[in-house]
Amino acid sequence: MKNRTATSRTKVADARRAPQEDARSELVIDFERYVPTVLSSLVAKLRANANAFFPQAYGVSLAEWRVLSFLREHEPASAYDIWTNAQLDKAVVSRETTSLKKKGLIELTPVRGSARNRSEIRLTSQGVALLDRSLDEILRRHSNLTAGLDARTLDTFFRVVDHIEQRIPHMADPSEHAAPAHAPVKRIAKRRSPTGA
Repeated sequence: MKNRTATSRTKVADARRAPQEDARSELVIDFERYVPTVLSSLVAKLRANANAFFPQAYGVSLAEWRVLSFLREHEPASAYDIWTNAQLDKAVVSRETTSLKKKGLIELTPVRGSARNRSEIRLTSQGVALLDRSLDEILRRHSNLTAGLDARTLDTFFRVVDHIEQRIPHMADPSEHAAPAHAPVKRIAKRRSPTGA
C-alpha cells in the first residue's frame, strides 16, 4: 500500500476540482484512503500473521488464545459470556471451547439447576501455564508492531478507532454537506464514453 501521507495533498486537490475542469477525467473511490477497506485489509493481515504464529509457538489457534485470555480475567464464565463480551462468534466459541477442553487447557463444570444446561468454564493449570509462557512474547510482538509510535500517538489512534466505531450506525444518515477535503476519491482518465454518446 502506498504512503497515504505523502500523496494526500495532491489527491485532495485533484478530488476537489469540478468535473468540468477536465472533461477527460472522472472521480472514483480511492480504496487506499477509504477507511472501511483500509481497516479490513489491516485486520486481515494481522489475523493471518497471528494465525501462523500461535499454532506454531503454543499449539493453539488465535481464537483459542483469545478464549484463554478472556477466562484469565473473567473466569468462571459461560460460553455466552465469552461470545458476547470477547467479540467472538458464537460458533467459534463453541468450537474452540471443545478443542481447548480436549487439549486439557480448560475445564467445564455443569451448573446445577440451569435451565439450558449451562456450564462454567475455567482454566486448568496447563491453561494458566500457557498464558504465562506467552505473555512476554505477546508483549514483544505488540512492541514491534507499534515501534516508532509514542504514547500520545497511540492514545490518538485509540480515540480515532473509538470514534469510527461510534459512527458506524450513522453511515447511512443523510448529509447536506459537500464532500470534505479528505474524501476518499481520486481522478482517473475516462475509460468509456457517456451512455448514448
